[in-house]
Amino acid sequence: MTTALTGTVHMWITYLLVIASIIGFASERIRIEVTSLLILAAMLATFELFPITNFNEENPLNSTRLLIGFANPALVAVLALQVIGNGLRRSGALDWVLKLFLKHTGKRSKLAIFISFATVFVVSPFVNNTPVVVIFIPILETISRRHFMSPSSLMMPLSFIAILAGMTTLVGSSTNLLVSGTLGQLGEEPLGFFDFTIPGLILAGTGLLYILFVMPHLLPQRHSPFQRFITDRSRHFIAQLTVGSEAKLIGANAKFNLLGIRGTRLLLVQRGEHSVGTPFSNLKICQGDILIVMATQTALAETQTKFPRLMFSASGKLDLPKDENDHKTWLTNDQLVVEAMVAPGSGLAGHTLKEIGFRARYNCLVLGIERHSRVIRRHLTDTMLQEGDVLVLQGNTQTLDNMREQRNLILLDGSIQPVPSARNAKNAGIIFTATIITASTGILPIAAAAVIGVVLMLITRVLTLPQATAALDQRIFLMVGTSLALGAAMLETGAASYLAQGVIAVVGSFGPVVVLSTLFLLVAFLTNIMSNNATAIIFTPIALSLASSLHTSPTPFILAVLFGANCSFATPISYQTNLLVMSPGYYRFKDFIRAGGPLVIILWIAFSLFIPRYYGILH
Repeated sequence: MTTALTGTVHMWITYLLVIASIIGFASERIRIEVTSLLILAAMLATFELFPITNFNEENPLNSTRLLIGFANPALVAVLALQVIGNGLRRSGALDWVLKLFLKHTGKRSKLAIFISFATVFVVSPFVNNTPVVVIFIPILETISRRHFMSPSSLMMPLSFIAILAGMTTLVGSSTNLLVSGTLGQLGEEPLGFFDFTIPGLILAGTGLLYILFVMPHLLPQRHSPFQRFITDRSRHFIAQLTVGSEAKLIGANAKFNLLGIRGTRLLLVQRGEHSVGTPFSNLKICQGDILIVMATQTALAETQTKFPRLMFSASGKLDLPKDENDHKTWLTNDQLVVEAMVAPGSGLAGHTLKEIGFRARYNCLVLGIERHSRVIRRHLTDTMLQEGDVLVLQGNTQTLDNMREQRNLILLDGSIQPVPSARNAKNAGIIFTATIITASTGILPIAAAAVIGVVLMLITRVLTLPQATAALDQRIFLMVGTSLALGAAMLETGAASYLAQGVIAVVGSFGPVVVLSTLFLLVAFLTNIMSNNATAIIFTPIALSLASSLHTSPTPFILAVLFGANCSFATPISYQTNLLVMSPGYYRFKDFIRAGGPLVIILWIAFSLFIPRYYGILH
């Protein structure tokens, strides 16, 4: 048995739920997932037990409408793109692009960041900015890792720059197209491609100044667990490798950067009973040589893929499979690289890896060893382990899980990363490129292209199903689904229209400039709570009505809606690119309020000062 409430009560309940969600998401005293579920449950109970009815005597806020946001194409696109990005990272598909890019920028991190941001700003006005951000997330992740920077200092600026650039042309964002389409439906002239480029560039330029000079002081400095563990630049490991029939190396001159992999250095070449260290003179590498290399964990994992016949031999002869297919099993998709510390009181201390028979005992390869940042210039096979030594190990998930149950080694879980596969890298690169082209050219919607891309990555085994599902961020799923339900409630209860009419009624007597400024601010506020597309649809006819009642040109009022709806900076739920960078940037909801909120205010001031003068409505 349900009981009807008045529309006004429904409206004020919606306002309370919106306020509660903003406070809950921003404070994070309760986990975002829990807050989302509580708000969603409150809406389901309210609008099902006390329904509102439309002209057809139907409940427009029934469970179907409130839950449909969890299947929203924008949310599906974001989640699918997260999975595809995970496939790129796991496979190392963009490594060659990143190497070429970093080769030209070298150690100049500011130059690398400038080129990345400049490219995003130039491309985003002509291509949907979501694929652009997807491309640059792994690039900036690599830059932050190589230069020991916090990814949280780069990811939010990446999203904001893409949004700002998208404000300058008709195809820069879906919001611009939607405003133009709504004008056509209302019998007005649609917007042209470059109709608002000049005011768009003024606002974008103002926003860029804020991002470059003010925003860095407001962003948090957070690192991934893995980055926090390896922040010490001296953390390098010593690896022992035996040269097999590796055409890339045989006959090459021995030199410190022999492998050509960033983060590696050749220390010693052992040939029979003779050892040759730096300088290597004219020594040429031969099959059977043992290389003692200093390298980071990431470089060791990359070495496995780049040189499949350069065999790690730290544990003795058992690390040298005679069957080439046996060796290839160590390059399969399920292989992981992890750091493990020799525990205090471990039974391994005081024994060499050869004596232990490490591979036979644990079914793991020892890729390298670190001992208090000291360089060990001898065979690792004969190196006696000590308590506190850190080993770089390679094995599959089951092997590592079995190792956790023993007390000899402490696995440092924050250091786990997959071994990249050359074949998987090629497949991932092709799938990613096809997805971006298909989405950016409009052949398929972004959501459809991204889902198909995920399926192809699963079919080609770039990713396993557990790896794909692990890439999904449940915070984003629940927060966005709940926020879309709140947006629906704002529309159907009349809360959005009531707020707009009330504000405009208060300032309407102060003239067109004040009304125009207020309209922009109101749209910018609501676009960070509701979806930007819904906000654009609601306010485009309101803007036309206001211009008509004030006997002035409708263009600046239309642009107030367009630019205001693009001010999706103050919350992560307001735009797809914000959601995409939330996980790699390790952001919280309140980070967007702190860093993006001031940008909304700055753009409001810039709009209010420039647009009335540019369109001549100061009188």
